[in-house]
Amino acid sequence: MSVNIYNTENLPVPVKIIVEARNSSRVALGKNEIIVRLPKHISVADKEKTLKQFLVWARQQIEEKKYYHEHQHTVEYYQGRMLKIYGKEFKTEIEFIATGKNKLSYRGDATLKIYLLENQPHKKQILEIQRFLLRFTEKYFLPELQKRTLYWNDIYFKEKIEKVDVKHTISRWGSCSSSRKISFATKLLLLPQIIIDYVIIHELAHLKEMNHSPKFWKHVENVMPDYKTHRKWLQQNGSKIHF
Repeated sequence: MSVNIYNTENLPVPVKIIVEARNSSRVALGKNEIIVRLPKHISVADKEKTLKQFLVWARQQIEEKKYYHEHQHTVEYYQGRMLKIYGKEFKTEIEFIATGKNKLSYRGDATLKIYLLENQPHKKQILEIQRFLLRFTEKYFLPELQKRTLYWNDIYFKEKIEKVDVKHTISRWGSCSSSRKISFATKLLLLPQIIIDYVIIHELAHLKEMNHSPKFWKHVENVMPDYKTHRKWLQQNGSKIHF
């Protein structure tokens, strides 16, 4: 496997290119980078062609759906902000400190208190806030997401699952690999429960059909007859959801 990272003026974040043993190409918008995965067995020309197509797609997604918009937030944006994570509401409080280290304090109540060094660059402060919120969400709510995934699988799909985890992706709400590992975007936990369930069911259906064929959608419909309503909601509102 080889990994290369480069920057381009046309994109707001770096591009990470991973060439590895895989059957297909894939692109995803990660939290702080665009991730491109390419099969190592294809020709250099095919790699360059695929990369070019992926970057055109990435640029369109970023412009149309305002991905990476969170990089433009100010610290004030997070002061007193209300977040609903897996149905539970939290209020963020920011406090500046002269010495020590950046940290998040959570004592089991509804307040997420974030301490930031006052003399560090503003961009660093924003990235630290986002990092703390993502890690908090993963730590406290990943077990609930795993439990919910197993619930739907045990009742309807009854498929073998190797792993369920979360990743800090932006363009994908979830993914299911051929190795039967299911990953969800951390920000999925900010969505209403019924939409979370739709995404879970969608990814579980990929354990039966690794595509989006009519047969795949039939599996989804069998479990959630009104899935089209939730799919439409996600298409219309998904880009507005962020930490």
